[in-house]
This record gives sequence, C-alpha cells and structure tokens, in this order.
Amino acid sequence: MSKAFRAASSAGAVGLLLSGAAMAASPTGSFDAWSVSGGTITTTASCPTGFTCSTAVTGEGFFQRQITETSSGNDFFQTIITDKTATGAPGSLVFSDESYVRTGNVGGLADKSMMKETTVTGTLTETFEGSTELGTGWANDGTNDVTKIYQAIIADDTASGAEDFDAKFWLKQLGNQGSAGKLMRISSQVDIQEATTTQGAGSQEFVLVEVSGGENPNAGTANLGADGSISWQAEDRIKAIWIGQDMAAIDGVGQEFGFTAYENLTTPALVNSFSLSGGSAVAPIDWDTTVWGSSSAADAGPF
Repeated sequence: MSKAFRAASSAGAVGLLLSGAAMAASPTGSFDAWSVSGGTITTTASCPTGFTCSTAVTGEGFFQRQITETSSGNDFFQTIITDKTATGAPGSLVFSDESYVRTGNVGGLADKSMMKETTVTGTLTETFEGSTELGTGWANDGTNDVTKIYQAIIADDTASGAEDFDAKFWLKQLGNQGSAGKLMRISSQVDIQEATTTQGAGSQEFVLVEVSGGENPNAGTANLGADGSISWQAEDRIKAIWIGQDMAAIDGVGQEFGFTAYENLTTPALVNSFSLSGGSAVAPIDWDTTVWGSSSAADAGPF
C-alpha cells in the first residue's frame, strides 16, 4: 500500500488536508490559470483583466506577484507553490497550492490546495486525491462557496477476479457556515469476488446525499410506490440514502438486497423501502439524478 494510502488512514493526515483548505473566489475570478514545467511556473495570461501586475518573484516550484485592482487600488499577493521539479497543470500534480491575500490588514483568504498520488503495482492502481477550496472575508460575498472539499481513495485492479474499492467525500458550503446552502455526498463501492474469476461478480455500494439552500433550487417529489412519497420545496434541506448489494454469482447463491430512503429535514417527512427480492430491487428506487447526482458510488470526481 502506498504512503498516500497510509497517510489517509490517520486522523492527523485528514486534519492536515482540511486545514490546508482551498477556496472560493479569487481576484481573478478563478483558479488554475497556470502550469509548471520542470519546476518553472508560468501563468496562462500576463495579467488578469482589470488588474495590473508586478514582476513575479519565482523559484523552483514557487511563484509570487502583486496584483492591483485598477478600479479600487486594492492590492493582492498571488502565491503558487508546487514541487520543485513538477511538470503539468493543476489537478495532475502531486501537490499544488494557490492563494490570494489582500494587503492592508484586511481579513480574508482565497486559497485552493490539491494533492494526488497514484501508485501502480502490476494490475493494481491505487489513487489518493484531495482538494480543498476556501473563501473568507473579502473573498466571499455571502453567497458564493465558502468551503469546498473533495477526497477520494480508489483501488482499481484489472486482473480477473480482483477486488476493487472506491470511497469518496464531497462537501460544498455556500455563504457563512453554509447559511446560503450546502451539498454533502459520501459514497463507497466494493467489488467482492469469492470462488469466481469474473470481475464485478459481487458488489456492495453506498451513497448518501444531502442538499439545502442554493444547492436545492427546485421543488420536487420522491415516490417509492406502495411505500409512500415525500415532497419538498426549493431550498428545503433534503437527504437521500441508497445501500445496494448484488452478489448473485457468489458460490452460485443469490445474495441481493436494496435499501432506498428519502427524507425532508425542513418539513419532517421520511419514506424508505427495503427489499431482499433481488434483481431491480437492488438499484435505487426513483433516484432523480438532477437532484441527487449519479446513483453510482464510482461516478463523479472533484468539484
């Protein structure tokens, strides 16, 4: 197991990832407008529209420049850090951090941090990746993303009869402490093989999604047929859970079950369905991808 996987298993490492937070809006309106080659960082454009830029101070894996907003005269320092021999674009590097700090003792920070490590051993590919974004003080207007966090641990083995693993976490908060809305998603998928050489013959999946405020823009209904239904208004806090197992090929014995639940936490209401009948009952019932996103635990990547 790679060192990234070992690090991810410790509470200290998770705390470090979250405290390294990344962020929301920067003076340029976006992050990642840069690349690095052999440790030399260059920006996509010489200077953002509406700003003037000083000559950058650079080093191996380091870039810093002062940016002045033409209309207000506000000054910011943009700092980019990555490994000193890195080559590539943000998101493909083992580590990168980009931040904007406003001068004049003004509170606030705009920061984005990303890390990704992939280890290949034979047919097995292990990946650990995480990104955090943070926008506070001057970097937030009260409605945009204050916090965005993504973390994933993936083990993908292409060998026949191999066992794969996928666990992912997302959190997005709009406004101060999520006052304008929130999205949280947790998912996992495990492929289980036993006395079989067919990859994917047995699997277990779990998906939990919760949305509120600006992340829930529309009224809707979840219908579980004879089990009942719930409805919600735009910006209500609502939640969906799916647990599924399909191991029909394990020792030739069917071992399937499915559980789907929907809950309105603003106007308390809950409906759920559990079945051991197998087949279609394993799949989530009435799962609306426009509300909850994909029902597959393996789908979706960073924000």
